[in-house]
Amino acid sequence: MKQLVVDTDVISYIFKWHPLAVRYVDLLTDKEPVISFTTVAEMRFGALEAKWGFPKRSLLEQYLSEFAVCYPDDRLCSLWAEVTHESNRMGHPINAPDAWIAATARYLDTALVTHNSKHYAHLKGLVLLD
Repeated sequence: MKQLVVDTDVISYIFKWHPLAVRYVDLLTDKEPVISFTTVAEMRFGALEAKWGFPKRSLLEQYLSEFAVCYPDDRLCSLWAEVTHESNRMGHPINAPDAWIAATARYLDTALVTHNSKHYAHLKGLVLLD
């Protein structure tokens, strides 16, 4: 797989250079990492909640600009609805951001790189890399 959808947790680990970052950087080497629009929103929200100043928020924006971002269209919205419905039906409610990320991986027909596979493991046909 050339393209990989990357979950917000992994994007955050790499940005903060968390001890787990190296593991994920290696996994993404020679791949085209794609993030969901919701990951952009979650990262910006986290920066605001942490009261990051302009310099650190600017670094975040520069970092996020290095990724292809998948924005919703009609098909992606339908896939989000399916992921959310499937999760509820299976007794594994999924939060909206995670549903968008899972739907993005299905939309692009690729694997999802995550450190939180428990959030997605119940979704049939979704390939997880962690």
